[in-house]
Amino acid sequence: MENLITLDMVNKSEDVLRKRIFTNLQLNILKKRLQKKELDSNEKTYYYKYIKPKLEAMFYFFDINEININGREDILDNRISEAVNILNKIKRKHKNKKIMISGSFLFNRDYNDIDVFIFTKYNKEDYKTGKIHVNFIPENAINSLFFSSLSKISISNFNYSRQNEFNIGLNDFIQNYELLINSILNNEDYQKELRDFLVNAEYASGEIILNTKQLYKLRKKVKNTKVISSTLVTALVLGYKKNTLNSALKKYIADYRKLLKQYNSPNLKEYIQTYEKVMNLAM
Repeated sequence: MENLITLDMVNKSEDVLRKRIFTNLQLNILKKRLQKKELDSNEKTYYYKYIKPKLEAMFYFFDINEININGREDILDNRISEAVNILNKIKRKHKNKKIMISGSFLFNRDYNDIDVFIFTKYNKEDYKTGKIHVNFIPENAINSLFFSSLSKISISNFNYSRQNEFNIGLNDFIQNYELLINSILNNEDYQKELRDFLVNAEYASGEIILNTKQLYKLRKKVKNTKVISSTLVTALVLGYKKNTLNSALKKYIADYRKLLKQYNSPNLKEYIQTYEKVMNLAM
């Protein structure tokens, strides 16, 4: 439980804690513990007998009684208290909002950004402050596959019921794949499209909902469009009925062959080759 509390939190609430919860001696021992200093035998006795049982009461003062932690076994110990601190700071700026921290910050020692997701009814522009990347997400996304993946390893200020069953529409999945290939071939930032594609592919092929740590490892393995196309082939063959698949892909192939006569585009060739491979395997 002390993993949710930082020295900074204690210092800010010190006057209240001294008066209502801890004696001077107990508070000093708690601070020493939070600084990861070695406690002597007497201090250990005080800590486990008098201080630790009172820590639960501190949730009231730190406004973290609603903190929801998922995938604790994958989260680095020191990141829990850091994430709670960030949540409380963001919460003061975005009052009454559902806020979640997820991504590699929680489970990886090296990370680029701290991904914070704010669920809102209104469209807002994402922003960065230092290493914190604030992403605004529609509230209805809580019922999505993306959210179920994101929340498996996460720390949030709200409770929720995570969905486990989804329908990945064939046309939506294909569109996701095509946008990803197009972004890669045009040397554009494609990380969001890749994330969505891998989450969709794993669920379509085996009803597996990736957590962010699994997704992080998979993204590292994707080096080129061949790997992506191969992943799509597997997901389509395993995840969709043959008749539905063949009917849809025939139309895509026919349309793209017509376009190829006007535009000699590498992405169109990639789509056609991939869809033909699927149809051959699905026969």
